Amino acid sequence: MQYSSARPWAILGLSISLGALAAALFLQISKEWFPCPLCIIQRYAYMATALGFLGIGLTTRKSMWSALFVIVTLTGFLAGAGVAFYHVWVLANPAQTCGVDPLQNTLNALPWAQYWPDMFVADGLCTDEFPPLWGLSLPMWSGLGFLAQGVVLLLTVRGRQYVKGSW
Repeated sequence: MQYSSARPWAILGLSISLGALAAALFLQISKEWFPCPLCIIQRYAYMATALGFLGIGLTTRKSMWSALFVIVTLTGFLAGAGVAFYHVWVLANPAQTCGVDPLQNTLNALPWAQYWPDMFVADGLCTDEFPPLWGLSLPMWSGLGFLAQGVVLLLTVRGRQYVKGSW
């Protein structure tokens, strides 16, 4: 039996998370594309997947923390992908929402929103249309990022298995 390393996959997953968060901050600051509540929830999900992939990369398969980090990553992936694709639906059906989202007040009242407002304060509307990047809206890009993380998570978990021949 041979042990196949999952660390390179975990590093790739962490890179996707940090890249998505950096891109979001860059677009917010440089182009003044202010995040809506759904955008902020996706940022939280990317932070959860970043934490999970970091933990997966630092622990061994036999560690009691390993399963916890996989669960954190899976939860972040599922929540983020769900919110991203719901956001795509909201953009396609703008008549379904009106005015300020009540979720905005709740998110902006969280303590860490006061410490890092650029990252955590929602001050845009979910129906705001920004110019597409390479033909796709920002929520579509976010959804693709989460889907990529789902594939990387599968490869990471598979890399932690003992393989004999084929898996």
